[in-house]
Amino acid sequence: MHGMIVIVLAFMSVFVGSVAAHNENISGKVTDNNTGEAIPYATVQIEGTSLGIFTDTNGCFEMRHLPSGGHTLIVSMVGYSTRKHKFDTEVGSASLLEIKLEPIRIDAGSIVVTGTRTPRFVKDVPVFTEVVSRSSIENKSAVNIYEALEGEAGVRVEQQCQACNFSILRMQGLGADHTQVLLDGQPVYTGLASVYGLQQFSTADVDHIEIVKGAGSALYGSSAVAGAINIISSIPRATEGIANIEFGEHGTNRYRASAGTRKDKLGIFLFAQQSEQDELDETGDINAAGGVDEPDGWLDRVRASSRNAGLNLFLDDIFFADRLIFRGRLLNENRLGGWADSFENPFAPGTERIITDRYSGQLEYRVWLSGGTELHSSLSYIEHKRDATNDTFLGDYEEANGEMPPVDLLRPYTADEQLLVATVDVVQPMADRHRLLAGLQFTHNNLEESGMYLDGDPREPYKSVSNKKANEVGIYAQDEFKVSDKIELVGGIRFDYHESEDEFRGSGDVLPQGLEPLEYDESSVNPRFTVKYSVSEKLVLRGSIGTGFRVPYGFSEDLHLCSGSPRVYKGGDLSPEKSLSYSVTADYTTASFTASVNLYRTELDDAIAFVEADENIVEFGYSYQWRNIDNAYVTGAELNASLALTKNLTMAIRAELFEGKYDHHREDWLDTPYEEMSRNISRYPQFSGGVKLDFSPSDWNFVIDADYKGKMYIDLTEPADPAEIKIHETESFVIVNAKLSKTVFERYQVYVGARNLTDYTQEEKHIDDAAFLYAPVYGRILYGGIQVSF
Repeated sequence: MHGMIVIVLAFMSVFVGSVAAHNENISGKVTDNNTGEAIPYATVQIEGTSLGIFTDTNGCFEMRHLPSGGHTLIVSMVGYSTRKHKFDTEVGSASLLEIKLEPIRIDAGSIVVTGTRTPRFVKDVPVFTEVVSRSSIENKSAVNIYEALEGEAGVRVEQQCQACNFSILRMQGLGADHTQVLLDGQPVYTGLASVYGLQQFSTADVDHIEIVKGAGSALYGSSAVAGAINIISSIPRATEGIANIEFGEHGTNRYRASAGTRKDKLGIFLFAQQSEQDELDETGDINAAGGVDEPDGWLDRVRASSRNAGLNLFLDDIFFADRLIFRGRLLNENRLGGWADSFENPFAPGTERIITDRYSGQLEYRVWLSGGTELHSSLSYIEHKRDATNDTFLGDYEEANGEMPPVDLLRPYTADEQLLVATVDVVQPMADRHRLLAGLQFTHNNLEESGMYLDGDPREPYKSVSNKKANEVGIYAQDEFKVSDKIELVGGIRFDYHESEDEFRGSGDVLPQGLEPLEYDESSVNPRFTVKYSVSEKLVLRGSIGTGFRVPYGFSEDLHLCSGSPRVYKGGDLSPEKSLSYSVTADYTTASFTASVNLYRTELDDAIAFVEADENIVEFGYSYQWRNIDNAYVTGAELNASLALTKNLTMAIRAELFEGKYDHHREDWLDTPYEEMSRNISRYPQFSGGVKLDFSPSDWNFVIDADYKGKMYIDLTEPADPAEIKIHETESFVIVNAKLSKTVFERYQVYVGARNLTDYTQEEKHIDDAAFLYAPVYGRILYGGIQVSF
């Protein structure tokens, strides 16, 4: 490890001393090729670097402090084909460029960074990258990240607990802990944040979302087995802003405001959003005839109120060619679930109340050095707190003692997490054909939890406390090698060292001195190799192979079990999961048609699963434990296509075939009728697909999306009648969402929409097993709103 650090530091130090002033400038104008009109707020960027700017209201731009030599500009704007323009800068000269963009009916994409950690045009990047654009987020009227990702091919967002609406993300069949979610490229979305974060994180400041599937550990370390999802914050293009008010059925409301400005070297973007939803109880248990009873009194949707606010500050050319960025975020949410007649009392039987507070800040600095070198550093700090109650302790105490516990024992489960992430990397072009990347990343995580429980005979109350700490160091390197105009190779490798300690202790007679701290000391080396072959300007083929790993720390399922989290045991013999992933992709693009086909397979060694605790572990007060249960694989094929049927009408289709299995039958289903079914990876449909139509005549816009989910397998483990324990094969279903909007006087947009238009709810429901969810459990939500742009 020390040898690799020395090599990378030496590599980076060569360039730190190469700072030089760059006096070469370029300026130009971007216009519509058909009309000759200026295109304001187009993105103008130097290929392979973060050097970029936006055109002004007259379509003009000026870039300063460029190194001399040859460069390629990438100019992009929504509604136009992206254009590349090569030019040379000479010492002491200024270049004047004229860029003409061709209008198109299909969005061909934008600049992305996730696949290689370097800015690339999405159609040219060697690592296949998909983008959820800002316009797509607006068309969905997506309030949060959960809604923004719904319906994306190869991605499934779902709720896993009816009591608190715990939600997770699955990508290509693998669970939440296999996908690295990044915020502006930084891994600050931890296990604690991921429990409710998909529904808590606002889209008010999201510019777009990048999705890279397959082996991601070579760049992003642990948990990027299935890939990475990068949420990119908004960048101010000019002085502009929006105010949005939206009202929906059952108190499903949103209030949002954002504003940004850019003047000379300074840019700032401010945002705030409040989202609300009332509780819902629409469905009941299955009845004897197989139908669903009237509402059962158990809430299908929690009452929730969340607030997001923050700012993005940009300062350019502080000393020379450099940029300083500060991002600050505040998040607060209160959610309540349980029985409809008592859920407002946080200590009532069945109630779950979760209060979340999150504060985060990120400082990012980029500097462009002589010879095209770019040095980037980032420092992020997050404080994430949760205060939660449910009736686990209350119910256990009443059962054991026949009375309510003393008030002073009714303490909530609390979790307090601090996260620090520091990253520094350098990009160096070499000999016109190579672009080298090397970097270091350090992560420190500290998580403290506490809760009240009962144990022993007779059962006595005790307080359980856990303190979890982890340090991770990652060292990575990559070479983007342009073999020819048609062939590009990318080879990368990352070394990760993980050390963590889980300390558990209790009070009374249960672990008063605590267990010996569980210590993990793991390292992993993960390579990735990618090839891109441009058959023509329209057709691009890509292939990728790489390895990944997942360390046994900070699982989201631990942190979902609010009052039970300290009672989840992770033994010192738990091994990291390891994976091998490979994929082949074909991507075809014209002005009116785009299509991509992706074939993938990931093989897992020592897959980790959540199981009931062994008897010797139960003696220490634990109910559950993590265990390496088997090897497994997931494989499938994805299709995405968009077609401009007319000038104002486009159609998009998506489809995925999936198979995922363990090598052996799961132990807890042996000698049951479900033994063979237990090999299947749960909660992911064997076939899914969708169709979206977007019709935009004049000032109107109508979008309708039908999302199909085929059968999948889900465990029913805690029904009221133990005889009903089973692996359930779900029915297929379709969810339809629609939105109609009209722009009035250029700046006012009025809209109405429907989520789950056909009012579908899952056919079978068991309130005794809160995790038995695979489809909506409440029906249609109608909404409408107005958005003002200024």
